[in-house]
Amino acid sequence: ARHVPYRDSKLTRLLADSLGGNCKTTMIACVAAASMAETVSTLKFASRARHVHNSARINEQIDQRTKLQSLEVELTRLRAVLVEREQSVGDSRRFVQAEAERQQAFAERERAEAQVERAEAERRRAEAERLSALRQLEARSREVLQEKAANALLAEQIARMEDEHEALVEGEGEAAGQVDEMAETVAELQRIVAERDAALVRLREEATARQRRLSELEDALDRKTAQLIHTQRLQVERREAAAEAAAEAAAEAA
Repeated sequence: ARHVPYRDSKLTRLLADSLGGNCKTTMIACVAAASMAETVSTLKFASRARHVHNSARINEQIDQRTKLQSLEVELTRLRAVLVEREQSVGDSRRFVQAEAERQQAFAERERAEAQVERAEAERRRAEAERLSALRQLEARSREVLQEKAANALLAEQIARMEDEHEALVEGEGEAAGQVDEMAETVAELQRIVAERDAALVRLREEATARQRRLSELEDALDRKTAQLIHTQRLQVERREAAAEAAAEAAAEAA
């Protein structure tokens, strides 16, 4: 028999839709041990052919009415898909909005906690300042008491020395009538009086200096007291501001 090329074969034309066309195709590859070369060629062709996939459809004539019905069905299906996707997009938007609101509430809560922490730090710092001012005030009070005690002791010494001075002056007056007999006693008394006068002057100067120092300490005590009152007032205002901020943050978070 004469060999007919594959592309010129009538069978190839008849089977045109079987490979990659609109047909369901079953292919049987026949092999034989008599011809190894043809068997290998057949197996290679069958291996290539098994990877071909057909999408078979029924060949039918569609009129305008049927086509219109199919288009209406497709339009209904597409509308249903569109509604479903719109619902999905709406749910996604609501979820995104809820997530944004949750993040905003979390941020507001963090800001409120930061404000509370800052207020607590301010309160601790004000408390430390108040304690320091109280300690300084106590130290100043002790110094003032010591100065007052020293001034009282100094005043007592001055009064005693004034009494002794008056007694010496009186003794000097009595001895003036007996100049010849008590010259040495008068000279000694004069020397003692001069020493007592000098000591009295020194004590008065010291008393004046102590009085000045006491006045300065009292002024410093008054300033520290005013500073303590101002610090306590600031602390009360900060606590009220922190409480109001915490209440507003809690209300916003709720």
